[in-house]
Amino acid sequence: MEKFPCRSKKVSKMKYRFPEEFVNRVREANDLVEVASEYMTLTKSGDRYRGLCPFHREDTPSFNISADKQLYHCFGCGAGGNVITFIMNIENLSFLDAVKMLADRCRLPIPEKGLEKGVSERYKTVGRILEANVAAARYYARCLKGAKKAMDYLAGRGLGYEIIRQFGLGYAPGDGGSLISYLKRAGFEPDIIEKAGLASRSKGGTLYDRFRDRIIFPIIDVRGRVVGFGGRMMGDGKGAKYLNSPETPVFYKGGTLYGLNRAKKRIVNGELIVVEGYMDVISLHRHGVENAVASLGTAFTQRQAEIIKRYSSNVIVAYDSDAAGQAAAQRGMEILEGAGCRVRILQLPEGKDPDEYIKSHGREAFLKLVSEAMPLTDYRIALLEKKYDLNDMGGKVEFLKEAAAVLARLDNELERTEYIKMVAQRAKTYEAALREEVLRLAKKAGKGGRNISGKNRHNNNGREYSYSVKAANVEAEKTLLTLMFNDKKIRKFIAERLKSEDFSDPLHARLFELVNSAGSDRDIKDADIINHFEDRQEISRAVALMQHGLPAAEEGIDKIVSDCIHTIIVHKYRMRSDFLKGEIKRLADRGTNRTKGEEEQYRGYCEEFMDIQRRLKGL
Repeated sequence: MEKFPCRSKKVSKMKYRFPEEFVNRVREANDLVEVASEYMTLTKSGDRYRGLCPFHREDTPSFNISADKQLYHCFGCGAGGNVITFIMNIENLSFLDAVKMLADRCRLPIPEKGLEKGVSERYKTVGRILEANVAAARYYARCLKGAKKAMDYLAGRGLGYEIIRQFGLGYAPGDGGSLISYLKRAGFEPDIIEKAGLASRSKGGTLYDRFRDRIIFPIIDVRGRVVGFGGRMMGDGKGAKYLNSPETPVFYKGGTLYGLNRAKKRIVNGELIVVEGYMDVISLHRHGVENAVASLGTAFTQRQAEIIKRYSSNVIVAYDSDAAGQAAAQRGMEILEGAGCRVRILQLPEGKDPDEYIKSHGREAFLKLVSEAMPLTDYRIALLEKKYDLNDMGGKVEFLKEAAAVLARLDNELERTEYIKMVAQRAKTYEAALREEVLRLAKKAGKGGRNISGKNRHNNNGREYSYSVKAANVEAEKTLLTLMFNDKKIRKFIAERLKSEDFSDPLHARLFELVNSAGSDRDIKDADIINHFEDRQEISRAVALMQHGLPAAEEGIDKIVSDCIHTIIVHKYRMRSDFLKGEIKRLADRGTNRTKGEEEQYRGYCEEFMDIQRRLKGL
């Protein structure tokens, strides 16, 4: 594998934590399409894969992956890179952590040479925690087989052996120490058991099992790792009905969705169904509704909304029909709406949850409710109608005030107009008056719409993209680099006639050096070159350049190459000529006041200027 030099200390610091050969092996062992599919829904389009960009809000897919080049590029926000930068961005990891994560994924052992001691220890700890979680999950599953009370409880909830096996359900004994003893015998240190959230310490410092006498639900992330557990109490005992793992180095409750590891491959009609609890997900999957996930409680988070948006922008919220469930649904749907999802609300009969409903009425009845799920605005208006008496003047006025606030949030003018008509009819009021109030509120709020400022995770300074005509020399640089990526002979021809300092764009100069260093007899892997960049904007620009197609060769590639080289050299001479003109004038204006050193500089500038003019005439 060819080696490329690093031009800056910043990049060198990033690169030499791991040997370059190891980094390239990790990248080659992790197919970008497969890795990206763990986080988002992709569809094949010709020789590329497309999907909704996970790095900014959009309704039309502009995120593209080239399976051949192992590069991704978003034409909406400009994000781009290889599989390592994808993981860096989507998991918010450093280069080192992203390589480690991908190495774990393909089971490549981490070379400790060159790693800082603290970094090496952290990786070992994370690895041991994941191993402890797997061991614990297997232990709980074995305990369930011999726990009649737990098996009877699950049977009473309608769960048989197959669904128990699919979701890896288990049972935590109530003695408070059996799991710890088992894990110690298996070689796990008490410190790891505690850090994994499998045990807690008493005030006296004694370690005891966190989960006791509970049904256990292993929490598996989209990569298939056991990252945590949920424990449900059987019956009405003391303590919380549900108990989750605490936050650990591998588990963050607000960034996890239960069942997504299974549901991501079973999305129906482009929709995901979001429910509250473990049993809701399991029961829906058991009845064939396998596109359901749970938010691990009622506190839905922005992070969970972002994760959902990667797989589907159409979301149906099916929380419990009680007051707490409806309040949670409102909070969740607002967060999902803010993330750019199209949200509908599934309305269950009073007092029911998805688990109870599908067991009582069956799959078809539940799917009918799914098809009848209300759009977000309709749901908000319906809640206001229940809240106020429209036959009472005071109630009607309050209803119209709150309904106007709901409609003012809509971005689409046609949609807003239709809702104004509907609400006016229901409240038996003048449409014009309601429209005036809606527009007043919309104007007051700035009618905040979609992300049109260009601000996103890859453009966090909020600058808008400019669509100016590029200078001819910059376009020539891009064309030559594109040809160098794809043709060894052209690479050698260009390298013999240009140097990196001939390129006006610093990024182009770096790419020229990297490509040129590979020599004229080796293939270049675009995805490996990306490893030499750390700045996200540089990575995105480099990928965009690599994704450019070859120039049309109506006049012949040789002519295109010669013209581009000519353009670059002429630009270099003209820039130097402009600089010399300014310096010659400055020194000439000093006249007899010029120092001896300035006099020599003046003559040198004049000679160089005349030489450049002769060169330009000869080009």
